[in-house]
Amino acid sequence: MIKLDFLKFAWRYILAIIVVIVLIRILVYPERTKINEYRERLSISHSVTKASINSITYRKTKIFYEFTVNGVKYSGISRYTLLNPPYPQKGDSIDVYYSEDDPNVNLWSGEFTE
Repeated sequence: MIKLDFLKFAWRYILAIIVVIVLIRILVYPERTKINEYRERLSISHSVTKASINSITYRKTKIFYEFTVNGVKYSGISRYTLLNPPYPQKGDSIDVYYSEDDPNVNLWSGEFTE
């Protein structure tokens, strides 16, 4: 009886973990799709400029940055990994790749590799 109860508990626990993983993947999918689209567009044609980091969310490992092209300010959001130090800090200057046709299409150089 105890073994059966344990198996029921283990099955529910494993099922809950699988549901959480699937939900996380579904929530992150639009962002990953956008990043992949930006990578594809930037691999065809891009320019590089310096951007300044405005803020960082350590839990979500996102950096928020601003840069100026032809007197117009643009902003962007990129991810970074905790596996590859040094980590970006607020106020740091970073290289940003942007589309010459639409600077709203941009990625931090750490997220875009040619």
